[in-house]
Amino acid sequence: MGYSKKRLIVGVLFLLVMMVLPSVGLAGSQDFTLVNNSSYSIVGFWVAPANSDNWEENLMAGSALEAGDSIDISFDNSGNIQWWNFRVKDGSGHVWTWEKNDYDLTQISQITYYYNNSGKGAINYK
Repeated sequence: MGYSKKRLIVGVLFLLVMMVLPSVGLAGSQDFTLVNNSSYSIVGFWVAPANSDNWEENLMAGSALEAGDSIDISFDNSGNIQWWNFRVKDGSGHVWTWEKNDYDLTQISQITYYYNNSGKGAINYK
């Protein structure tokens, strides 16, 4: 096989691998730590695909995350979804929702819930 044919084959294989790798990175479990920096317990936490109207199940499942505590959360992403929305219900009874195409759980390792200066529930992430 000539040099140019080998180079062409290697180039095609490289492109195929590069096309497949991004979708492999999205599959599987989505792990992050939820930190409660508010003065209320978190009694509900939901994660849903950004393009969905269905919040699925409460990941807290009947338990509560007390103020100042954190919990590791893992769920399966077999649908290769990249963008997610979040919803929190805290012990005050308030439900707060964050919906935008900016929450990529393959890039987020920690979500911190707190009350901002306006007295509203807020999250930040890293």
